[in-house]
Amino acid sequence: MISYFFIRFFGWWISLLPYSTLHGLGRVLGSIVFWSYRPLRKKAMSNLAIAFGQKLDERHRRRIARRSFQNLMITLLEFFKIKKKHLSNLIHMNEPEKVLSLQAKGQGIVFLTGHQSNWEFPFLAINMLSPGGVAIGRPIKNARLYRWILSIRQMNGGRIIVPKQAIKEGLKMLRKGKYIGIVGDQALPESDYSYPLFGTRTWISTAPALLAYRTQSPIIVGTMRRTKAGYELSGSDPLWPNLDLPMKDSICQLMDRAMSHFEKSISDSPDQWLWIHDRWKQQTIDHVKRAYRYGFILVILPITPDATLEEDLKKIYPRSFLSFVKPEQEVLLASRDWRYQLVLDFANLPKVRRHFLSLGAVKAISLTHQTMKQELVKKECQHTVSF
Repeated sequence: MISYFFIRFFGWWISLLPYSTLHGLGRVLGSIVFWSYRPLRKKAMSNLAIAFGQKLDERHRRRIARRSFQNLMITLLEFFKIKKKHLSNLIHMNEPEKVLSLQAKGQGIVFLTGHQSNWEFPFLAINMLSPGGVAIGRPIKNARLYRWILSIRQMNGGRIIVPKQAIKEGLKMLRKGKYIGIVGDQALPESDYSYPLFGTRTWISTAPALLAYRTQSPIIVGTMRRTKAGYELSGSDPLWPNLDLPMKDSICQLMDRAMSHFEKSISDSPDQWLWIHDRWKQQTIDHVKRAYRYGFILVILPITPDATLEEDLKKIYPRSFLSFVKPEQEVLLASRDWRYQLVLDFANLPKVRRHFLSLGAVKAISLTHQTMKQELVKKECQHTVSF
């Protein structure tokens, strides 16, 4: 109750600010959060290293990460200022006839978007063209606050549904000639489909392509970009499922095409994408303890060679990217590789562990081959990993 009234009171003052002032405030707050909240900063820098590696130097990656934080704060502040009467002047839609011509024929559409610039706007903008669609949104625990959030998101006639209703409601709406909006750029390691996002495997839900295939509907990938004049919403050409292929093959092909389009839009404006998601998550929740469930792991081998260590670690982390390196302290201290989120040190090199913790590593631990199973694997599931 108190948090709700505080947020609404704070938001009322924010809503009085002109957009130029609000954006300036967002940039200041974003920079403060970037420099003061180390865990999120490390995650963003690690993700950028995974995506771009040596293509961008560390200074450039840091600039993109900081601007991404600024974009996030601007998006949060703008939410308090969303008004139905302002949207048509704020959002410019490129080639809206792609949507209108399909909707005029009673054709359902799957809109696939991501966390770019202000990700609240695509659903609101599409509802200005053709009201009555649905989008997937996760509820929050504060019921009063969530009702207010829904009143904003649904102001143009659309409806928000919870994830567990996505397939059932999505099929129903598409068959009625409506649309479903899906923000589909978060990791789902439980999925059996992966896409090489910026060259590195990432696991993604196939729900957009599944809905498209089962209703013979196209996917339109919507990308949003903030400009000096407001926001520019662009849609891909309709991407149709290939019904001549088996369903699984058609779904994978369609997801590849959609993700390729979205990947290019991130490359064009990387500072407007949300880099703090664990986008390249590899490990499912099956047997590894939560504290050690990472996708990019640096393994410092023991000084005395161990013939079975590498194979045993691959059994614990069958999907993660493991880098096995020799215990050469000076070489490791010279590395500036931000990709590694976990360091498993079998040579007991404290300086090296501290070094990688100053980069992208969230945890760096010293352990032995004999103790690693007890340290890394959940007790109730240890029978699933045999050495």
